[in-house]
Amino acid sequence: MVTFVTAIEISGLAGKLLLLLPLLVLLAVILRQRRPQTPQNKSRTESAALRAIGDGSVQSEVAISEQAVAASSEPRPEHPAAIDWNARIQAAEAAGDKGALAGLYLSLAKDEIAHGRTSTAADHLRTSVRHAAKPRNPAIIAEARLELAELARAAGDLTTACEHWQIARSLFRELAKKSDLDETERLMQRHGCPTDWVLNDF
Repeated sequence: MVTFVTAIEISGLAGKLLLLLPLLVLLAVILRQRRPQTPQNKSRTESAALRAIGDGSVQSEVAISEQAVAASSEPRPEHPAAIDWNARIQAAEAAGDKGALAGLYLSLAKDEIAHGRTSTAADHLRTSVRHAAKPRNPAIIAEARLELAELARAAGDLTTACEHWQIARSLFRELAKKSDLDETERLMQRHGCPTDWVLNDF
């Protein structure tokens, strides 16, 4: 049996291009492999790799480690040392400084209130008022009266609270402290305090 093969001959420029086509494709593939990755291609590759190994956990671990490094490098805030008000009061008493004693007893009372010791705080506030009355320090007296009023209000004694607010209001008027005066009047109105009492010091 005889088989006849028909050959197609392509000559000229078209034939040469057809012969070179496989070489050109091979050259293009080699050049593409050797070309450095652009940032865009690199980021795509990296994101694909992260997805393959679970990028959510990797990113969270990186974030946690960065936070730990930042926390360790930041200076830790130091707690302020507690003030020894009693020692300061004793020093002021030894020096006979009545003006300083009024402010120190007021500060001690506020410290006692912050720690929930309201009974001793009230005693210190009254002592502050007595010391402030002698050199006539209306600002400290008014502030101590406000604190006494709040303690009385919290204990359910609105009559005493109103008395303290009334005295504080008069002092703020004398000092021309309008914002404090307005706030004290607002407290009195809110709690139904009379406004025309004639009050004693305690």
